[in-house]
Amino acid sequence: MPWLHTVTLLLGFYLISDINLALATDPVDLGRSIYEKGIGRDGREIGAVIHKSISLKGAAIACIGCHGSDARGGGEAFVQAPDIRWLNLSKPYPARRIAASSMSYDQSSFSKVLRTGLTATDRRLDPIMPRFDLADDEINGLIVYLGTIDQPEHTEQNRLIILGLLPKSGQNTLADALDSKLKNCPTTENGSPITAIDMLYFDTPEDAMIKLNNRLSKNMNALVLAPFLLGWEQQYVEAMQHNNVPTVLPFSVLNPPDESNWVFPFPGLESQILALLKSAKAEGYMQLRIYSEPKNSLSTKLAAVAAKMASTYGMLEIINNSEAIYQKNKIAILWLKQFDTDQINQNSLKDELALIPAIFIKPSLAIGNFQGDSLQKKYIAYPYNPKIAGSSVWRTPIDVWAGAVCKFLSLVGEKSISRNKLPEILQWENDFFLYDKPGLDLLSNQVFIYKGIKYLQ
Repeated sequence: MPWLHTVTLLLGFYLISDINLALATDPVDLGRSIYEKGIGRDGREIGAVIHKSISLKGAAIACIGCHGSDARGGGEAFVQAPDIRWLNLSKPYPARRIAASSMSYDQSSFSKVLRTGLTATDRRLDPIMPRFDLADDEINGLIVYLGTIDQPEHTEQNRLIILGLLPKSGQNTLADALDSKLKNCPTTENGSPITAIDMLYFDTPEDAMIKLNNRLSKNMNALVLAPFLLGWEQQYVEAMQHNNVPTVLPFSVLNPPDESNWVFPFPGLESQILALLKSAKAEGYMQLRIYSEPKNSLSTKLAAVAAKMASTYGMLEIINNSEAIYQKNKIAILWLKQFDTDQINQNSLKDELALIPAIFIKPSLAIGNFQGDSLQKKYIAYPYNPKIAGSSVWRTPIDVWAGAVCKFLSLVGEKSISRNKLPEILQWENDFFLYDKPGLDLLSNQVFIYKGIKYLQ
């Protein structure tokens, strides 16, 4: 099951080691350098090929030479250079040369045309257009710069910028997959442009905040979209307390911390626990036993949260292992460590109900396939419905998060929304929706509970 195979990856981000911090080139500055001088990251001369075989470097292939200082293009000799401002390229029907395609560009198709000369509709450009040797972050910087190139300096502070935060490539498999998805958001059905993300790649959480604060110092009219916060949620919140910048669709296993400006969060582990406790109480379970991992700080924190919820909501009485065998009431077990079927077989009673956030299930196990399990019932909590309706296909967390982000990017491009006027509900596909700033109860109501039942033989 796709979600279950990500457990160790989700927790693995907590183990990122400290390394020397180094500020990367600002995406706007990087894009300007490529556009005006043909100089890329770390001062390297960008290489390119024209007429299929002629290799050029640096200033000889700088975009400014043909497209002009304002990127509006124009004619010179026999060359007609188009307007390549990003606002124009990403329009549903941007102005193009006669017989040119009316399809808009997104980050994926723009990368393709720069590297191969093939347009969004696979039309081959004139061979005088260079085929560039550009890395992903260099292309992203060029897109960001093309989005600001015709803006007067005094209006820069009024332009909404969308920032992303992801670990550098190779540090986390989930983050790499999310990055790939966000670079390939599909074009919307009505042709709405997909707004580009100014992605900041970091080594450590400390490095992430240095890069983010450096970018925000130039323009506070921003929002942070889909930052990868696994394992450093509280550190991020504390670092962002000095500003009012929204954090939209955070990639986190925990709920939005109190007083945070998080928008459209998925239900975190706290709301998943509450949803499981509510389900147990609705089934008539009166007592709760909690399995946690004493040496795991996340597990022990969640155990304390669960005990407080059980008391605050008047749902279940907390009991320990030695008491359990003498109780006649139905007992629920909340698993806040890796689910262990061997432990279930040895210590559990016939009427017990296992409550399990999906993150604590072994990747090798699948719902409805707990061999040798003596429990009758298992309730498993997900932050979204993991199964496509009427299908046997299981959704991956990356597909779901990326789908929400791409939908948000299309809304920004279509409606030109501001950070102070975000929609109250984000809805995509047919059965997914998120609220802008939900509380704990509302988040818990969004949790999907899979009720896996296995009767004893």
